[in-house]
Amino acid sequence: MKLLIVDDELHARTISRGLLEKYFPEIVICTEAASVEEAYQAVLLHNPDLILLDVDMPDGSAFDFLHKLTAINFSIIFITAYEKYALQAIKFSALDYLLKPFSEGEFAEAIRKAQGVEIAKDATLKLNTLLQNFQQPAPSRIVLRTADSMHVILIDDIIRLQGDGAYCTFFLNGSKSLVVSKNLKEYENLLENCGFIRTHQSHLINSKHLICYHKSDGGYLSMSDKTKIPVATRYKEKVIAQLSSL
Repeated sequence: MKLLIVDDELHARTISRGLLEKYFPEIVICTEAASVEEAYQAVLLHNPDLILLDVDMPDGSAFDFLHKLTAINFSIIFITAYEKYALQAIKFSALDYLLKPFSEGEFAEAIRKAQGVEIAKDATLKLNTLLQNFQQPAPSRIVLRTADSMHVILIDDIIRLQGDGAYCTFFLNGSKSLVVSKNLKEYENLLENCGFIRTHQSHLINSKHLICYHKSDGGYLSMSDKTKIPVATRYKEKVIAQLSSL
């Protein structure tokens, strides 16, 4: 595996190089880059398999760098300090990232994950989703991986989510559904700023598809797919507050 380190801070590049030499001596560090232009030229010259890519650089961002490429045939681990919107766009696109400051263990885990995955055909799909989301005021698409496929879904097409232990089912417009192997809490954290409301231990709804809140029978919500979603007692006060703010 050939790896390219892209970061405008020499100290950060030195840390990454040291950790790679310590834990992954088999990986070839083809070169380092400190700017968008240097990263672009390095990709053309070295054709890396994996890039450690800092989000913010002096002459632009990681997204400016990706826009310059006509094809992407490498994996990426984004590295960023907490920059809310960039991080949100990366998460919605199901791409790997390290948040500064990261531990040696987090770094090693990210590299091992990248080593264990063949450069997938869906890499371009994920990155295209990332670039589309980053160009908009808020993410409009989310990448979902099922047991056998990768799907790019419009967030507005999600009616509701139903959790079942370590799995989660997305119910979509057109009576479609997708099962993914992540729990409901992960998607609650990801979608809470997109108008999604947790109503129950097993239910998360998209308020854009809410038809009516019924106070009878303990409280439930009528959704656009004609389902009735319960409102648990522990969530009722928060649900009412969120509905009042819509």
